[in-house]
Amino acid sequence: MEDCKSDRRVRILRVALGMTVLAQTGTGALLEELSPFVDDTLINELLPRPLGPGRPRSFSSAQLFRVLLLNLLTPAHSFNLLVSLLAENRAWRHFARLPNQRVLPDAKMLHQFRSRLELPLLRQFNGQLLRPLLEGLDPARASLAIMDSTDLPAPVNCFKKTLPFSLRSMRR
Repeated sequence: MEDCKSDRRVRILRVALGMTVLAQTGTGALLEELSPFVDDTLINELLPRPLGPGRPRSFSSAQLFRVLLLNLLTPAHSFNLLVSLLAENRAWRHFARLPNQRVLPDAKMLHQFRSRLELPLLRQFNGQLLRPLLEGLDPARASLAIMDSTDLPAPVNCFKKTLPFSLRSMRR
């Protein structure tokens, strides 16, 4: 079991450091490679099925979360298109752990599930995905951070349109 964990850490580090090439977006090979990193038990614990009146839920939170990930990992970028292509693509259904071709989530289910995902939950999922990557890094190794434009405050005041002083006094 320990060998499996160390092999997984080595694979994660190679991917993170650009030492291996991931498969093309949307392919079964990419989904198969990324599937072990999604922790279904954590997702089901943090997002239990909602209780209440109505029909019983057909899908677990982990299954719906995986379908949302398909929206990012495949060329289908809308829920309607994803749901229609899900019936045809076996590798996508296998990644989402959907048992058969006939019972699939619809766009309304995906939208309702997405509305339940709050920022603290997404941060916990992100931390869970990053943990194996960070465990394999050497803390003594020097690191480098590169700033981009999203790290800088926007200069909103210098481009603001203002009236000349003479016109401001006439407005009052």
